[in-house]
Amino acid sequence: MNAMKRSILFLLLGLACAWPAARVHAQSDWLSTPENIEAFRQQVEAMNPAASSIELERIESRSISIDGRDIDIRIYDPGGDTPRPALLYVHGACWVAGSLDSHDEVSRYLARNGNALVIALDYRLAPEHRFPAAHDDVFDTAVWIRDHADDLGVDPERLAIGGESAGAHLAAATALRAMDTDGGPDFAFLLLVYAALDGDGSSWSACKRLYFENAVDARSRYGSPVWVEDLSGMPPTFSIYGEHEPVRAEQELFIRKLREDGVAVGSFMNPGVGHDVGLWLSVSGDLVAHEAAAGYIRSEFFDRP
Repeated sequence: MNAMKRSILFLLLGLACAWPAARVHAQSDWLSTPENIEAFRQQVEAMNPAASSIELERIESRSISIDGRDIDIRIYDPGGDTPRPALLYVHGACWVAGSLDSHDEVSRYLARNGNALVIALDYRLAPEHRFPAAHDDVFDTAVWIRDHADDLGVDPERLAIGGESAGAHLAAATALRAMDTDGGPDFAFLLLVYAALDGDGSSWSACKRLYFENAVDARSRYGSPVWVEDLSGMPPTFSIYGEHEPVRAEQELFIRKLREDGVAVGSFMNPGVGHDVGLWLSVSGDLVAHEAAAGYIRSEFFDRP
């Protein structure tokens, strides 16, 4: 993708996430037809480099069957002794776009530079599949990984979850559900990158209307993680956000609430940028956010006693 097309896509992504409720008409038009949604999906797919410069010891695509549905996953293995620590990575793109292929480069990066197995998944997309379809796919995949840890070469005591943008929303909601569920996955940590955490907030209105059926779903416990009252059972959390991030307030509020409830938290503000998801998934430009994420992964998996 040339620089002009890349800039246009970044602008569209920023507008989708930044406009307040009083100015949502143009934003609604952006994803108002099946043709517009398909065009956006193709733009997101085009963000991944045509050829990767990041080599790993093993990359394996698999399809897993859970409750009568098949979910595609991709395993990124940097090598090393097994069992390995593993990060379940949830891609973003407004709940309506993104795939294993569109986020292949960032998954490779996190595996190599985080020195951990990364397992990405293809969850069901809106509007064909509304809430809680994507959420169910992520949670059920996490349970499946935990239950098949031996086969995957995963250390079940070092299984974490993370994601960017809408994927960070799904990751946070999954961590909440795991906290709520007897026998749920015990995540080592939660990694949130450019996260939207308020399902009923004014940002991302076009996307949210396609994912959530109604305000009740959007304001539910797994629809708006930022408004959950008691977060004391959540895993350690690291939040990355841009200095000019449209949903920065949501992330900072979530961090504050986690800290007040006794959860170990950390954060990194990426200076001078906004909702920098395009560069995040293409692993291009200034990689300070990527380096912060990889450093946190290494520290939590390898440096904690």
